[in-house]
Order: sequence, then structure tokens, then C-alpha cells
Amino acid sequence: MTVKQRQVFYIHGFDPRGAGHYHRLYSTQSAQQASVNGLDIAVSRRHRRSAHCHHWQLSTPHTQTDYHYLGWDDIIRRHWARGWAAIFGDMLRFLWVYIFSGRVIRFARASRKQLIAGLYPAAYILLSLTLGASAAITLCDLLPWQKLPAPAQTPLQVVLILLVFGLWMQGCKRLGDRLAVFWLLRIYAFSAKWADNQVPQLTERTEHFADDITKAIQNPNNDEVVIIAHSVGTMVVVPALAKALAALPGDDAFANQRVVLITLGHCIPLVSFQPGAHDFRAQLQQLGQDPRLLWLDYTAPTDGACFPLLDPVTSCGLTRGPQAGPRLLSPRFFTLYHPARYKKLRRAWYTTHFLYLMATDKPGPYDFFAFTAGPKPVVQHIEENKAVS
Repeated sequence: MTVKQRQVFYIHGFDPRGAGHYHRLYSTQSAQQASVNGLDIAVSRRHRRSAHCHHWQLSTPHTQTDYHYLGWDDIIRRHWARGWAAIFGDMLRFLWVYIFSGRVIRFARASRKQLIAGLYPAAYILLSLTLGASAAITLCDLLPWQKLPAPAQTPLQVVLILLVFGLWMQGCKRLGDRLAVFWLLRIYAFSAKWADNQVPQLTERTEHFADDITKAIQNPNNDEVVIIAHSVGTMVVVPALAKALAALPGDDAFANQRVVLITLGHCIPLVSFQPGAHDFRAQLQQLGQDPRLLWLDYTAPTDGACFPLLDPVTSCGLTRGPQAGPRLLSPRFFTLYHPARYKKLRRAWYTTHFLYLMATDKPGPYDFFAFTAGPKPVVQHIEENKAVS
């Protein structure tokens, strides 16, 4: 079967960069992938379809794809802690929700890497505070204060300590931003707020996403509808797709595995494990019980920002329906890159979390660009490449 027309929906992770960034990323990476998969994908200019939806066309000789970016980056920017005060607030929320509550044990059992990733920002902040205070006090002790008048010594010492400490923390903030330390902390804090129903804007946004997805599935001209979610976007897609499926009774629109959900680098337990996330778990259960949906869940064991090969449905105590729920898959990045390059990529943990969206050195069953613009249905591409890999 050849897919003549496909509609793709992409939901990004906790990233304040907007549609322009992801359009450029797709354009550059698909061009690099052409030498690997033979797909010469013409990427059109980006157009705004609605307030929070941009789209562009992907053209190959046999297939036309309407690629929709479903944005929620404006919501992310509202919850993107910038100054130290907001970062400390996120850290306190993280410690209270994940550590002091004892839930850290459950998260550690689900993924040891997530435990390390979760503690990393808090450790960085506490170390920065400790070293900053120590450096300021040590410098103060080394200076000859006795040469100054006694009444001036204490005020000047306090000013110096605050100045050195402030400069130190400013430097640590810049370094932390470069190392993406606070990115992880922001994700944990946001997930906790969401689970406690403190992000009402997201509910309205996912309803808009659901409407767009529903219309695409109902459109008989679409040979395939592919919904792709990455990172925290794998949580956002849960209520959106659950609402879309609820509005689509019957099986005709889902025949021949026409509707595909692809989750990449999921971190769904950050919400599903929270006690207050009742609505979210009900929606997750709905996806896990619906046999009409082909759900492919890709996670890489080398990706420290996800829960690798963990079933997002059963891991939080829910049940899957017969012939339903996610197929747990690994992109097997180590087979898609040359050994020397893969060795470098593994050390860049932030980059590793985005490899799902990037070009590879070798062909394989996992190919983001074949899934979104190739002539074969997603499931056919996987099965055929699995047979020869």
C-alpha cells in the first residue's frame, strides 16, 4: 500500500522554543536523512493555521503530508522559571512532591536514571549555594580588615560577602542554563502542578488539539493519520487523543491501522504516578483500552530523561485491553549511528533526548522521517525493516 496523503500532528515537549525552531529542525534533519533512506523530502514554508497551530507540507514523488505543529510553548513560558527566586520555588516543590512525600521510591523503581536526573538539579543548586557562601566568607577572611576603622569593618564585610556570593550565583545560573540543569527541574515542578490541576490553560489547549485530530481522522482523503508526541508532549497527547477517540464511535475510520500514535521518550509517570491525577489516569486508561489505536512507544535506555521500556499504562496500576495499549519499542540508536559518533552522542545527554527527531547514519526500523513523509504506512515500514535488520 502507498500512502498518497498523510496528516501528521506533532506535540513538542517542555520547550519554550516555538514552531519556527521545529520547522528548521525538520528541514535540516530530513535533508541529512535523505542519503540514508532515499527520501527526497521537499519541506514547504511554515504557515500559521490558528493561534496555536502551524503547518507545513512535506512532498515526495508519491506522498503528500500535511505536518501540523500543535503548540503549547506559550503555556511553557508562563511556567519557565527564570530567576533564582523562581528556581528555588521549583526546587522546593520538587523536594516536597517527589522526595519528602516518599514517592521518590516509586520513581526509582520505574527508572533509576530518572532518579539521578531528578536529584541532579537539586544537588547542583545546593552545591552552588554551599561553594558560593564558602568562597565569599573565605575571601572576606583573607582581606586585612584591621586596617580599616572598626565601625566600618562589619558593614563592608557584609557588602563584600553579598557581592561575591551574588556574582558566584550569577555564574552558576549561566552555567546551569548551558547544562540544561534547570530544564529538568522545571519539568518536575510543572508536572506536579499539572497533576494538582494548577494548569487550567492546558485543559483548554488539549481540547483544541482534540478537535484538530478528530477532523483529520474523519477526513476520508487522509490515508494515514499519525500523531507524534515527544518528551513531556507524551503527557499532553493523552487527554487530547482520549477526547478525540471519544468523539469517534465505530471502527471504520481506524481500519487497516490508519491512525497511529507514536510516543517518543515518554515521561508519563511524572503525572500518572501523582495521587491527584485522577482525570489523567482515566484518560490514559481509555487509550490503553482502545484496540482501534495503533500505539508505538519508543524509548531509548541511553535517554536519561525518559522512562525506558516502561509501560505507561500498567506502570501506574491501570490495565490494558486485549490487542490494545502501547507496543514498547527501542529505537536502538546504537545500530543507527557509527560507533565513534554514537560514543560522543551518549555523553551529550541533552542531545540524546532529541535523537528521536534527528537524522541517523544508517537505516533501520526507526526512521522519524519515513514515519512522517515516507510512501509506506508506519506499521509496514517497521515490519519490513525489522525483517532485514
